Amino acid sequence: MSHRSFFISVTILVLLFSFSARSQETSATRDLDESAAAALRKKAIELLESVAGQVDSLHSAENRARIGSNVADLLWSHDQRRSRTLFAAVEEDIKAGFNDTDSNEAAHVHTLLVFAKLRSDTLGRIAKHDPELALEFLKATRPAPEVQLPPQLNYERSLESRLASQIAAKNPQLALKLGRQSLAKGVSDDLLSVLSQLKAKDKAAALSFHKEIVDKLKGEHLARDSAASEVAVNLARSFQPPEADEQVYRELIGILLATALANGCADATADEAPRICFDVGSVFSKIEKYHGQSAAALKRWAGDGPDYYPPPMSADVREVIQNGTVDEILALGERDPNLLRQVRWAAMSKAELSGDVARARQIASESPDEEQRSYMLAQIDQNQMWRSVNAEKLAAIQRQLSRLRSNEQRIQYLLQLAAQVGGNDRKAALGFLNQASQIIDSTKPAKAQLQGQLGLAMLYCHLKSDRGFTIMESLMPRLNELVAAAALLDGVENNYLRDEEWNMTGEGVVGGLLTRLAQNARSFAVLDFDRSVTLARQFERPELRLMAQLRIAQGILANQPNPGLAFQ
Repeated sequence: MSHRSFFISVTILVLLFSFSARSQETSATRDLDESAAAALRKKAIELLESVAGQVDSLHSAENRARIGSNVADLLWSHDQRRSRTLFAAVEEDIKAGFNDTDSNEAAHVHTLLVFAKLRSDTLGRIAKHDPELALEFLKATRPAPEVQLPPQLNYERSLESRLASQIAAKNPQLALKLGRQSLAKGVSDDLLSVLSQLKAKDKAAALSFHKEIVDKLKGEHLARDSAASEVAVNLARSFQPPEADEQVYRELIGILLATALANGCADATADEAPRICFDVGSVFSKIEKYHGQSAAALKRWAGDGPDYYPPPMSADVREVIQNGTVDEILALGERDPNLLRQVRWAAMSKAELSGDVARARQIASESPDEEQRSYMLAQIDQNQMWRSVNAEKLAAIQRQLSRLRSNEQRIQYLLQLAAQVGGNDRKAALGFLNQASQIIDSTKPAKAQLQGQLGLAMLYCHLKSDRGFTIMESLMPRLNELVAAAALLDGVENNYLRDEEWNMTGEGVVGGLLTRLAQNARSFAVLDFDRSVTLARQFERPELRLMAQLRIAQGILANQPNPGLAFQ
């Protein structure tokens, strides 16, 4: 990877996370008094309503669905009736998308995947508000049998499982029904998430569903189906007696034992052994407990216990780690002990990035794993070493800067430092950005300079400096020129347009730049809402204006924005 590629993909994207993460446990209006915060939210609602009124003016079903879905989600608590109308319109646009008839096979498949993703995202948004409506939406937008999505997606089964997991807290019986529908289509790790949610809300439903999963596994070829094998092993590790029925759990362990013996694990060497041999090693203590004599032949596969293969994270677990509070993240470990290592690390990182270093150290110190505890504490010490800058550190920084070979490396280094110290030493961080700005200004007016200027604008706004707006206002004419040029190259260089509108999927250099601006719209909105709206209205293409205004409103209204992710 070139320095320039690394500069944009790492520095501007990854480093901004350290800023955004500090704000995720507080609202966008945390520094405002109650009346000012209410006034800001009122402005955001008015802007959102304006966007809602213009969605129908868009030509692209993709853009209507993408923007309409987000607007409906944000407006639900303010105007539920309008939200339902918007979601109904999104439903029609998604069905239209699945009816694509493009004769170009690659373009056709791409269109189906885009609308499949829109359907999945919208389903998740509706499920937060109305589980029954979400189920209706799932049924109404189900692709026709002739619509051929890539088989490896396991698309419908995955959506059913995810929806079941989301709604289990509100409607366990409906979640159980959906889980069973998904199970009928096959075994997947999403089922474990459903089971986990049911376990917390309806023990009887959880026991019933657990037995049904085990019965399904009896007919699976675990040695040939790694997904089914993974589910069986993780089920054995995460749902044990007394929570699980003793007899059903014994049957599950027996399935793993029989599969391992039938596939030569008793005699195979490590080099030639199938995956199932290593899998059973991670739960060997359970096999030995329930099938002592028969298990003896597999004793040599006993590995490192539950951490031999860390369990995959389900969608709901990833959501909590990404957007939850420190306490909510730690609660995941109580729900599933197999996630303790990953959860503890995520909670420690969230606490540190939010500025609560004492809590981060407490979480690290309480780890029963000595190696993990030592590593976590060392990581905190290393991170905190650069949270502030004194004269000695500043001198060392300048010496390091002089040793770097290129302007791109120097810019990257300075932005890294600004991101690192910005939470505790704003003055030093601004100094690093000012120094980076001088280098960027001396760089050739091309891709690297533009990327650097955008990165500076975002970071300045994170640090509450108006200079971010000054940079963006100077760049808007150039961005419009690049968008116009990219539109002319549609289908030649990249697929920028759909139905003659910008498709928001972030293709190409220009698409990537616009996506990163969308990811960080919240920082602009919080710093100066009115100026942000004025800036958004400078986009010449109507669809880009609407998207920018949506993201500005979203930055204020969403409880836990996540600027580190691409817009969905």
